Amino acid sequence: MRTLLITLPLICLPVQASALDFKMITLQHRFPQDILPAVEQLVLPEGSVTAIDHHLVVRATADKMSEVEALVERLDTAQRNVRIAVRHEDHAMQDNSAIGIDGRLRHGAPEMRGWFEEGVRFGIDDSQATSRRSGEQFLTVMDGERAFIQVGQSVPFTQQWVLLTSQYANIQQTIEFHDVTTGFAVRPRYIGDQVEVEITPRISRINARGFIDFEQLSTTVRAPRGEWLDIGGIMQNHDEVSRAILLQSQSATGKNTRLQIKVD
Repeated sequence: MRTLLITLPLICLPVQASALDFKMITLQHRFPQDILPAVEQLVLPEGSVTAIDHHLVVRATADKMSEVEALVERLDTAQRNVRIAVRHEDHAMQDNSAIGIDGRLRHGAPEMRGWFEEGVRFGIDDSQATSRRSGEQFLTVMDGERAFIQVGQSVPFTQQWVLLTSQYANIQQTIEFHDVTTGFAVRPRYIGDQVEVEITPRISRINARGFIDFEQLSTTVRAPRGEWLDIGGIMQNHDEVSRAILLQSQSATGKNTRLQIKVD
């Protein structure tokens, strides 16, 4: 009886394995690494998928295999150029103070009685003026690739950035107070009539590679094509690196900057 209990699971294993179909799918346009994460979500944990050259090797149930084939057909399309419009809006508040002095002086001697009148009026007018300046730039990038949007001017690589890069990017940087450029890397992907945009804080001109992307702080948003996305508003409260990037821009210019992008 004990032998029967031990051998039953061994007998069942080949039955479960035989229920999985095997297929090698050849990709025509995209790299396997681009599609692999999406396929893994479908087949795991029962099945498996690996990338070999330009192929995906898939083990999955018959139903799942049909879903995988449909997904690959939808994703394995030729990449196209994506046009990104970037809009910066600067809002500045200016205080205006005006001081005015108005005086009058009269002398005379009416009706045998001399009189003298002198008056001075003193006033302060306070007002605030709001100025707004906007501009648009355009970038072209391949679908699924990253483009860099600079925010503000170059800033010193202070101790604050040393701590942030070591904490969120796992990079131990020696303290060198040279200028760096901050901003966001955006990766647009077309999904039907929608656009999915991955936003990642970035510091450039910092090491031999040229930049550091804070991958673990990336966020993804989806919107209809042609609709403006408020990147500044999305990232302002998302993480402290993004907040530092946006605050550096505001403190350097003395203005409140609104950053938006639109993918056509």
